[in-house]
Amino acid sequence: MREHPPQSRDRAGWLQDWRAGSHLNTDRVDSWEITPRELKRRLDLGECVVLVDVRDAWETEIVAISGSRHIPLNELRYRAFEEIDPEDEVVLYCHGGVRSMDAALLLWELGYEHIRSLAGGIERWALEVDPSIPRY
Repeated sequence: MREHPPQSRDRAGWLQDWRAGSHLNTDRVDSWEITPRELKRRLDLGECVVLVDVRDAWETEIVAISGSRHIPLNELRYRAFEEIDPEDEVVLYCHGGVRSMDAALLLWELGYEHIRSLAGGIERWALEVDPSIPRY
């Protein structure tokens, strides 16, 4: 089991530190994140990973990672148990990685344990894995 953020009184500060950190521009990846290259490697190996796109609908019309499920962040709390098995390994993504980290924290609070956020979101995916997809 992955190490989770500090106790609930410190979670808000932990998320704020994560959002403000310079790690978004480096290869350092938090234990709750997965790099685009690692995700691609695992998908290519046929590993069972549930991809969840937490962006808004207009963003998914521009580009989405093949095989992902679209559950906007503002609907995740209400749709999670209907659409995501708590036993599945889940990778959440958004445009740059912030909303997907919010989504990971939300799922963790709902009892999910096998959750990761795509580091740098679909923007980093486009830069490192698939430069043919549109960027916005």
